[in-house]
Amino acid sequence: MKLNPKISFVLIYLFFLVGCATHPPSAVAFMTTKKQTTSQDTLKTNVQVGISLLALGSINVEQTNNNHSLYDELNAAFTIQASLRYGYLAYGFGFQMQCPFGYVGFASEHFGTMLWSNIFPLMSLFEKLDDKNSNLFSKNMGFGASVIEQFKVGKETTVGLTQHISRTLAPFTGNGGDYTSNRLTNSYYYEFGGGVYLSFPLSNQTVGIETRYSRNYTYKADQFSLMVDFVI
Repeated sequence: MKLNPKISFVLIYLFFLVGCATHPPSAVAFMTTKKQTTSQDTLKTNVQVGISLLALGSINVEQTNNNHSLYDELNAAFTIQASLRYGYLAYGFGFQMQCPFGYVGFASEHFGTMLWSNIFPLMSLFEKLDDKNSNLFSKNMGFGASVIEQFKVGKETTVGLTQHISRTLAPFTGNGGDYTSNRLTNSYYYEFGGGVYLSFPLSNQTVGIETRYSRNYTYKADQFSLMVDFVI
């Protein structure tokens, strides 16, 4: 499939304009495992790529933090990630908007645990204590943990439940989510919640639909998200 050069330029421009984000990664991409081509007794490394589109919404916001309103958070995010599996060990890396992150965990047919973090906690280890900007990376740490349960509905469709807790790094603007704002910055909040997802095969891919509810502890708000996943 060829992409129009003008469309490619716009996508790249938006990608670098909207800033970092570290929302919980896709549970569908984490739990999806390619079928083994060898016997079950032989461990084999599998590689796959996941693409996720995330839509966000907030209600009942009771307070602001760091001079930002939660309503100013960009209400969409794009994630691409590469996953590797060796037996029940799942790990990988990716970009959520332009923010690099990594994850590792346990993933079986019915249960999974995932730990993730963006790259800033690692970079903060190399900061000098006497550097006036020594908090540059540590202030932008985004990380979290998820617990996932899933079961089959029929032969091909999977239903899953998720629970998560995270320190979410999110891009904000001064114009209520306007991508063209020149006042873009990043902020963070603590959240915990859960969700449900449905995944099913489509040609040689897996398509997933995830919904989540989170209680935003920092802003005292209720948040909802919808994520659409494509696992190649």
